[in-house]
Amino acid sequence: TYHLTGSLVEDDDPHMKVSLGCGDMGISAHLQASKTGNTRFFTSNTHSSVVLQGFDQLRIEGLLCDVTLVAGDGDEAFPVHRAMMASSSDYFKAMFTGGMKEQDLMCIKLHGVNRTGLKKIIDFIYTAKLSLNMENLQDTLEAASFLQILPVLDFCKVFLISGVSLDNCVEVGRIANTYNLTEVDKYVNNFILKNFPSLLGTGDFVKLPFERLAFVLSSNSLKHCSELDLFKAACRWLRYEDGRMDHAPKLMKNIRFPLMNPQELINHVQTVDFMRTDNTCVNLLLEASNYQMMPYMQPVMQSERTAIRSDSGHLVTLGGVLRQQLVVSKELRLFDEKAHEWKALAPMDAPRYQHGIAVIGNFLFVVGGQSNYDTKGKTAVDTVFRYDPRYNKWMQVACLNEKRTFFHLSALKGHLYAVGGRNAAGELATVECYNPRTNEWTYVAKMNEPHYGHAGTVYGGYMYISGGITHDTFQKELMCFDPDADKWTQKAPMTTVRGLHCMCTVGDRLYVIGGNHFRGTSDYDDVLSCEYYSPALDLWTPIAAMLRGQSDVGVAVFENKIYVVGGYSWNNRCMVEIVQKYDPEKDEWHKVFDLPESLGGIRACTLTVFPPEDLMGSPSRESPLSAP
Repeated sequence: TYHLTGSLVEDDDPHMKVSLGCGDMGISAHLQASKTGNTRFFTSNTHSSVVLQGFDQLRIEGLLCDVTLVAGDGDEAFPVHRAMMASSSDYFKAMFTGGMKEQDLMCIKLHGVNRTGLKKIIDFIYTAKLSLNMENLQDTLEAASFLQILPVLDFCKVFLISGVSLDNCVEVGRIANTYNLTEVDKYVNNFILKNFPSLLGTGDFVKLPFERLAFVLSSNSLKHCSELDLFKAACRWLRYEDGRMDHAPKLMKNIRFPLMNPQELINHVQTVDFMRTDNTCVNLLLEASNYQMMPYMQPVMQSERTAIRSDSGHLVTLGGVLRQQLVVSKELRLFDEKAHEWKALAPMDAPRYQHGIAVIGNFLFVVGGQSNYDTKGKTAVDTVFRYDPRYNKWMQVACLNEKRTFFHLSALKGHLYAVGGRNAAGELATVECYNPRTNEWTYVAKMNEPHYGHAGTVYGGYMYISGGITHDTFQKELMCFDPDADKWTQKAPMTTVRGLHCMCTVGDRLYVIGGNHFRGTSDYDDVLSCEYYSPALDLWTPIAAMLRGQSDVGVAVFENKIYVVGGYSWNNRCMVEIVQKYDPEKDEWHKVFDLPESLGGIRACTLTVFPPEDLMGSPSRESPLSAP
């Protein structure tokens, strides 16, 4: 590369680039040059702007113009050059080269644009400059849309987005909809969702079009408004103009009446006339009443009107035994990816470790386990609790038939399955099924042998259980349970014996990770190797080994990555705080972050909760629901 600033310096690069300044050599233009062999190629960075300025001066002086444009709303003539217009607009290119009748006309009337808009477009084509304000915006937009001047359309979008406020968001939304400005329309929707409580306090709220209001009321991203607030807002909008009441059924379908408490429904909703007379609205109230009357069934009654107003999925951890003092934790935490920190949710009523957790309908169930540290399972419990992230509250449901710890819990087809484990009486082969519709646990087909310290996952309507310990012997078998046939079948065994490992499903692969096995003397070793099972092939395939050993862990799949949380390292003889992430696509492990403390026997899952920044102080978080 060489630079011309008074002298020419060349290096050995055959494809060199050169910048030439105008300093000592008196060169008037800023140039770039490239070289191939003995040939040099020069480019002026200012030539295009000089030509543009030249054409604009010709236009101003009326020189060499070969066509006159007239806006549809007046008689003012705009002399221009056909070549300039055709090179800047597909509309004009087609007009002047496509055999249209205007091709040979000397004066063309453009009925699709007005004077202001046409002048803005012509000025931009000749100067590459555009001035916008709310007074000339729509004229400019209409002309740019009609004449297909894409850069001007882009500038209009930027202008609209950069100026959105509470005072004009409704009007900007109307403009975006009129001219099909998708990016602007999306931005306005997001702005209204973030600022809806403030918008309710303005006079412009009632001017929202029905479609936008319905979208906002249906969105999971709507923040800081109770369902009662939204109902009152919808009523206010309906009553603002005659004829809007026809929209009442469709609007009310977006209000989540089941999440209101009974007093709100009785005192504020049922007193509204159309809620008592319109069949759709009456059915919505009936749905809310039925939902609240059957708290145990709610996990299998979920719909868009009972769901939490959030799309914020997070890694959640629960319980475990602390490394120091061996105290059992009752903490429920989520990991805030944006802040890169753990945040507390409502703790359990009692501490737990070696428990089972599973999710049905975004309700978190915590089953069995132990409240005290005990490696033999003698203090196993049978209690079961359910966490509701909409209200950040717990409630107790039916107890297990048998106390269980070191067992596996899966959610499958709207039921919970508690498999094996141990208690003070010994190892268990029994399997229990919880039905939320009846709030009862019933026995289903037992395993062929007692197992504890095993792992499991679900796929394709079946539950798979791997490894574990039977009569003090580590296993590598894989068993499959068919809930419809109430039957267990053997599948291809793992390549490695392991217990206290974890198992999860990503796509059509069943991953088995970590754990430990008996060394052969009186101690245990971490199992770092991992593998996945293909149900269609009944085949195991090895994958990358873990970075560090983890047994008795929490595992969760979040955004198609596997997170292995806490646990115990037998090689290091201690509980660990590490969280490792496995990427199935890259077959790579990474240490991503740590728990607040070292915890063994911890459990993890993925749960949709309110965004971490909204967890405190949000309205209407008091649950209307309680167990009878």
